[in-house]
This record gives sequence, C-alpha cells and structure tokens, in this order.
Amino acid sequence: MRIVHVLSGTPGNRCGVLDYTNSLVGALASVHDGTECALVKTWSLSEALRISRTHRSKIIHIQYPSLQMGKAPWWALLALNRRTILTLHEFRIFSTARKLYCLPAALLAKQIVFSNDEERRAFLSWYPFAAKSCSVIPIGNNIPVTPASQNERMRRLIYFGQIGESKGLDLVIEAVAELRKQGSQIPVAFVGAITDASSPIVARVKDAATRYGIELHLNLSSEDVSRELRRATYAYMPFPDGITDKRGSALACLKHGVSVLTTHTAETPAWLRAATINCESPLEAARHVMAPSPPAIDAEALRAGLAEREWPAIASRHLAIYERAAL
Repeated sequence: MRIVHVLSGTPGNRCGVLDYTNSLVGALASVHDGTECALVKTWSLSEALRISRTHRSKIIHIQYPSLQMGKAPWWALLALNRRTILTLHEFRIFSTARKLYCLPAALLAKQIVFSNDEERRAFLSWYPFAAKSCSVIPIGNNIPVTPASQNERMRRLIYFGQIGESKGLDLVIEAVAELRKQGSQIPVAFVGAITDASSPIVARVKDAATRYGIELHLNLSSEDVSRELRRATYAYMPFPDGITDKRGSALACLKHGVSVLTTHTAETPAWLRAATINCESPLEAARHVMAPSPPAIDAEALRAGLAEREWPAIASRHLAIYERAAL
C-alpha cells in the first residue's frame, strides 16, 4: 500500500496546510513505508492529469486548500481515482464556487476528513448523502518543541499566527495599548508570517510595534518559533469566530506550556474551554497578563486533549482509513 499526499505549494512556503501535511507524512513514514508528499505549483488541468497518471496505483490523499492553489476546480478530478482521500481544511469559509467544486469528491472519494465536527456538519449541509464517507481527525502541533531551559521563560505576551485580516489583531493591539497605559513594560512579541504585505492590518501592526515596543518575529523557522513560544507566558489569540480544534497556532502554544487567552464561542470544544482562558475584551486580557499568576485551567483536560493530537495517534487513525481504502 503506497500513499501520496498532494497539495499546491513550494518547499519552504509559509503555509499551515503544508506544515500540517509535512508533519503527517513524517509521522506516517515512521510506521509505514511508501508514504510521500507531492507538490504542484498550482491546480491546473494538466497538473491534475499528471498527478492522476503518475500516482494511479497509489492511494491519493488531497490536502485542500493551500497557498498557491489558484481558483480552478481541477483538483477535484482526482476523485475519479477509485482510492482517493480528501482532507478539507476550513470548508466553512469557502466561497460558494469552491464549495461546489467539492461535488466530485462528495460523490466519489473513499473518505473525506475534517479537523472538527463543525466543519463536517457544514459540509454535510451541502452534501448530506456523503455522511458515511466523512470522518473527523484533529490536527496536531506543527511546531515541534525545541528543548530549552525553563529559566528562559519570563512574563511575556505574544501573538502567534498569520499577520493578516480577520485574525483579531486589532484586539491584540488594544490589549498591548492597555498594558502600556497601565505602565506595564511586559515584553510583547508578534510571531508569525505576513500573508499580504498590502493589507491595512500589516501597516497597523507595524505602527503599533513602533509605538508600543512590540517585537516582530516574522517568517521564522519552526525551531526559532519554538524558542519564542518557550520564552512566553501568555498568548493572546482572540479569534473572531472563537477558538476551535482547527486553530493549530493555539495548539502549538498549549503544547509549549503557554497560557492561552482567547475567545470562547458555542463551537469551542469542551477540552479547549477547560484548557484556555476566555477573555471578553482586550481589557480583560491585559488584566490577566498583569495579574500575579495565570488563571487556573483544567490540567487533566489539557493533558488528554494534547494526547489525542500527538502525531503518532493522528497517523494511526489515517492508516486505518488507508487500509479500508485499499480493500
């Protein structure tokens, strides 16, 4: 049984789906020979046909979407392969056209994987006939923990994730402004990657960095990101739609022992409600950061939640899917 994971991108590209795929392929390769990753520059008709011809004897696992994917629907043709698996990342935010592109996969894919129940339900609201082909496997931590001395950890606030629109960055800036207003000189850093240099939020982040003494650590290697996370005590991540299992950046912070200040909604799973701190406003986040000690969380819920999201466990669940597809 040979498996190829296919997605658009280039090596070294700052893309969460590519990082996820590389981590999954690495975990699978440690327990199963014949696992590989194939990158396409963009999803064109010729590339889709080439992938189909080159890997027709293998299980083809499509990871969609990713950076450099383009706007064409040709990736969906791979569902014509009788042993195609598809992982859909963030189906809920797809445009109507992109959701319609998923019809061939809904009809023909052996299995469609989602990172959480909310994504699965959103997909089934479009394609209810595909219920038996849909499963949920949580994402894992894409940032391996780099060994570091605990002496390096100090009171320090970070934001970790993409520097772009709809990430709650204005709220983070408000929280930092409140810290400085209260006279706090607690170090603050933004760690991540800029998705669109022309975006207005990028200019606001750079202005805030100058005004409030925020360190900007952009496009770091995984090792350097891990070192930054190991130095932090708090991460403020006010996701506009609330923290859920799809938030790999929050998972990385929790794995590194950082207290996560965030937003809880009806879609926040129980383990994340217990393992993170809900903040109704930037002012509340600032108060937590300035408090003598972090708020209490449910340590057992955190331990169990992280254990389910270790890469060996995730790889094992994928192997079970591949074995069924190979029959």
